[in-house]
Amino acid sequence: MDPITSSDLINKARGTQSFPGVCIICPWHCATEVFVKDNKVVYVRGNENSANGSTRCVKGVASIHLSRDPDRLLHPLKKNSQGTFESISWDQAFAEIAEKLAVIKEKYGPEAVFYLFHLDSNEMFSHQLFTQLYGTPNWSGHGAACDQDRRVAAMSTFGHPLPTKDFANSRFVMLWGCDPFGPNEALHENRELVEAMKKGCKLVVVDPNRSRTAEKADVWVPIKPGTDGAMALAMAHRIVETEAYDRQFCEQWVYGWKRFCTHVVDKGYTPEWAESITGVPKETIIGLADEFATTKPGIMDGLKGLVNYTNGLDAFRTIYALNAITGNVDGPGNLILKEIAPLELPIEIPEEDEVEPEALTLGQEGGYPMSPDMPTQLLPKAVLEDDPYPVRGGFFHICNPAMSDPNPKAFAEMMAGLDLSVTIDMYLSETAQLSDYVLPECSMFERAEIREGLWSGPQAVVAVPAIKPLGNSRPLYDIMAGLAEKMGYGQYYHWDSWEDWANRVLAKIPAKLEDLKKSGIWQGELRYHKFKSEPLATMSEKIEVFSDMFEFAELNPMPEYSEESRIKPDEEYPFQLVNAKMQYHCNLHTQNNPYLMGIENENWVELNPSDAERLGIEDEDRVEVSSPLDRVNIKARVRDGVQPGVLKVIHGHGFGRTVGNIARGKGTHVNVIFDTRINPASGGNSYNEHKVNVRKL
Repeated sequence: MDPITSSDLINKARGTQSFPGVCIICPWHCATEVFVKDNKVVYVRGNENSANGSTRCVKGVASIHLSRDPDRLLHPLKKNSQGTFESISWDQAFAEIAEKLAVIKEKYGPEAVFYLFHLDSNEMFSHQLFTQLYGTPNWSGHGAACDQDRRVAAMSTFGHPLPTKDFANSRFVMLWGCDPFGPNEALHENRELVEAMKKGCKLVVVDPNRSRTAEKADVWVPIKPGTDGAMALAMAHRIVETEAYDRQFCEQWVYGWKRFCTHVVDKGYTPEWAESITGVPKETIIGLADEFATTKPGIMDGLKGLVNYTNGLDAFRTIYALNAITGNVDGPGNLILKEIAPLELPIEIPEEDEVEPEALTLGQEGGYPMSPDMPTQLLPKAVLEDDPYPVRGGFFHICNPAMSDPNPKAFAEMMAGLDLSVTIDMYLSETAQLSDYVLPECSMFERAEIREGLWSGPQAVVAVPAIKPLGNSRPLYDIMAGLAEKMGYGQYYHWDSWEDWANRVLAKIPAKLEDLKKSGIWQGELRYHKFKSEPLATMSEKIEVFSDMFEFAELNPMPEYSEESRIKPDEEYPFQLVNAKMQYHCNLHTQNNPYLMGIENENWVELNPSDAERLGIEDEDRVEVSSPLDRVNIKARVRDGVQPGVLKVIHGHGFGRTVGNIARGKGTHVNVIFDTRINPASGGNSYNEHKVNVRKL
């Protein structure tokens, strides 16, 4: 007899039935347990079987509204000749889209179609259809608008795209432009950090603004925006100068470490040099460098506050080099080179039928050879000018560049220039409104999912459909199957139930699907120092602080500090604009949610009290923020945690919606004042590279 669980007790008390699930509200994809009564989701909590102790943030708890939102899309839509949408059948939608895809492929080649997704839920189905069968190389996640530079830095240094953090065992944590306690993502890591701090782990936060995480830190370093790379290089110089690096570790496992040491010294990256650039006293830089080098184990990492600058990639490369030369890699209390669960692809395609895309990606052809995801800011040029080659069709799955990317006017012009545009979403998003076809995907409660979890060890998360799809909505795997049938690839996409493809995906997992449908989780062993027995995916097969990958791409193999590409304030636009996430929101999935909008229903811009007094701006005033591109009307909040000369906009690509009875018209769409600015190597969007002015309205 199975032991009685807390789920059993909840089900008995509430008259519910529970199912394992996964939360798709934000990219952390926490494993969940979904409780259902009368085919309605009534409660969601973290999956207690998860090794990372999955719990729910406020966004996840409120996500039950997705299963009942009256504004959800329930039928396929097609834009008619009058520019309005009309309902059509799935069969008509698939047939017309497939016909247009065939025409584009015949005339321009398969590379003329791109497929862009946000949260990579079940994207293995679209990957196989569009890359392995249709033949386009332009199948991509939304990383250019997110963590592109972090991934490039991690791949070039560790041969790993997404290192995780073992806060639980760390004694010294230094976070650069990273605010985990703010938007409250990766809750398991947050909990570990809080507990580690209780045990004496020191937390240092380098950030121009006093974020929620900085408020809790032992040390907050208020650095000048966009100068993190200078401080990191100066810390490296100090560690090299004092020979505080881990010589034994470097000699055995770090490729190019002697050249890196010579590089930072010859370039003159001293703490004194960095002080005038960063505004951080040299004594602070020296003290932190000494402490990081001698307090083990330690972690140094960052996120949006680095990647949102045109020099952010080299800043990240330096930070990862600091982890490397001090021996803080893939051990307890370090950055962890996460091991991936052995998940298989769901569709079996005979080798002779599989297509290898002949063209290079838009990023590679467009001069961004290091871009792991498509630089979306290249799309307008590709569509409107055939540069680097013609692009005529686009798919958008649960992503909304019309709202989230800089320069939305250019994006709208690009959409008008496409021969085919398709959005797959739960809502008629701003991008969907610009599309030819809109296909309604069912919610995360109404479909199966099998995906890699974000625990540091190998972890597979299995979600079971908890309720029936609402209206005529469908899961992505059924949408891809229907489209494949009309495209002539239907023989590969046949299954009687989702369990058929799930068994193939889980073929190498040492657990039965029937058991995983109950537990929702498979976890392997968390192994440390894997690079000591298994070669890394770098060109040298070691940790690289001299990057062969960069050198092969004819880029600087070692990080430098440069301000050549930086946009700085001037007399007409005297403020630097920076972005920050909001705790309660993550795109349209939250902004049409009455529970979350009841907590916070608009965004705002923050400025320092000295700037506010000089401009006559008081807390909650309406202000105009202008750039050389455009201007917006937004609420102001006066906060001493913002440096003078800086404007901090909260959730700059989230509010000012044109859709949703709850979301529509709330807050301000700030991205209209952002011009096209991307990292010159990675192609990532540089959201913080903007000069602005502000005045009271």
